[in-house]
Amino acid sequence: MTVKKEFGYCPECDSRIRLRTPRLGQRIQCRECGTALEVVELTPLELDWAFEDLSFDDEPRHNRSRSVAHDGYGDFPPAYED
Repeated sequence: MTVKKEFGYCPECDSRIRLRTPRLGQRIQCRECGTALEVVELTPLELDWAFEDLSFDDEPRHNRSRSVAHDGYGDFPPAYED
């Protein structure tokens, strides 16, 4: 069985990155600049910056305890006044 090698490019430093059998959502680190990357497309292979997904449990406590005024605009938080 031959392992197919795919090539993509780092969006930060534009260096060529080789992956063996890439998977959608796979996270890697660029060897040149150290940027955390994620496979976002397989054909053609496309890499993008890997962002952390923040869930409710990851939010700081002070953001969770703040009450939001409900004024008919759905789930939009209130705007800050100048």
